[in-house]
Amino acid sequence: MSNYAAEEPPANEETFQSLPDDLAVSCLALVSRSDHAALFLVSKRIGTLVASPELYKARSLLGRTEEFLYVCLSTKPKSTPSWFILRREKIQTATTTRLIPIPSFPSQPQTFSSFVALDWGIYVIGGFKNTDVRTPDVLLLDCRNNTWRELPPMAVGRAAAAAGVVGGKIYVFGGCEEVDSSNWAEVFDPKTNTWETLAPMQDRNEGDNVIRDTLVMDEKLHAVEFWSGGCSLQYSPREGEWERKKRSEIKSYYCVVENLLYGCDEVGNVFWRESEELEWKKVKGLEALQRVFSGSSRFRKRLSVRGLSSFGANIVVFWVSRRGDVWCAEISLKRREEEGEIWGAIEWSDAIIAFNHNIFTLVPVEVLYSATINL
Repeated sequence: MSNYAAEEPPANEETFQSLPDDLAVSCLALVSRSDHAALFLVSKRIGTLVASPELYKARSLLGRTEEFLYVCLSTKPKSTPSWFILRREKIQTATTTRLIPIPSFPSQPQTFSSFVALDWGIYVIGGFKNTDVRTPDVLLLDCRNNTWRELPPMAVGRAAAAAGVVGGKIYVFGGCEEVDSSNWAEVFDPKTNTWETLAPMQDRNEGDNVIRDTLVMDEKLHAVEFWSGGCSLQYSPREGEWERKKRSEIKSYYCVVENLLYGCDEVGNVFWRESEELEWKKVKGLEALQRVFSGSSRFRKRLSVRGLSSFGANIVVFWVSRRGDVWCAEISLKRREEEGEIWGAIEWSDAIIAFNHNIFTLVPVEVLYSATINL
């Protein structure tokens, strides 16, 4: 009798397996994504449901999505970029930061691609292949199951182009071989999977063709030119209008959190300003960040920030120590309206890549992109 009972599936598992797919997906949507890998081992049917697009839709409708920070790193000048999920995990009594590797696309361009995040995916747009060949290729990383697919290419190859999302569409401009190209600006509609040419900005010059960073604020694209130092190009999809603005004190890295612009210089000073303001204000209370910088290298002057990203209502700073270790710090932000100031606090900081080699050996590590995806 006992042997027979042991061979029978548990009553709750048998009941779950008999549920229709839509009800089963609703139940699975309540399970944390950190447990999805284990669900794949339960049965083939459950594994299929966990990997289905319907699960993401159900999690969104139920408000069960979780934030995941995706990071793209390049460790060699001509190597295929590597993709990871940055995760904080508790191991017994300690908390550690881990980079969870995910598959990379074998032929992803090595340098100067543009990146945007939209819904559950990250788009890799253009870039240089074979050192100096601009590609029109567009790749999509589906973060629901961490798989890649190729999308329709742009009309022209691009590298170091501006790219941003407004109203569910991806706008791209610049980065062409010829600055006077009729396809200097394009827009991609993910719903129809098609590209459309935009009327380009008039009076373009060579400096307008190489973009260092792109931001979206107030439903406008703001692109910081690489060479001009203080010039930004703006495009409003709603009005279809271009504008050129001169900005002072351009920072090295940028991100937008709750419609405020944050900037970071190469030595870890963090600043903020309103979208239309010209003056940058320093985020208060981050003296500890400089101490973290000092603690991550014996040679503070050789530390260099490599990226700044939003993570929910917080920001994340990436930097590289002299010996090549990649460090990261998450900073929470609090606005004090009565004082007109923003104060930051380090939630955690850790080395996410550590190299065991001589401290005088420089390893070229670049943080190409990081983005928060809700899944």
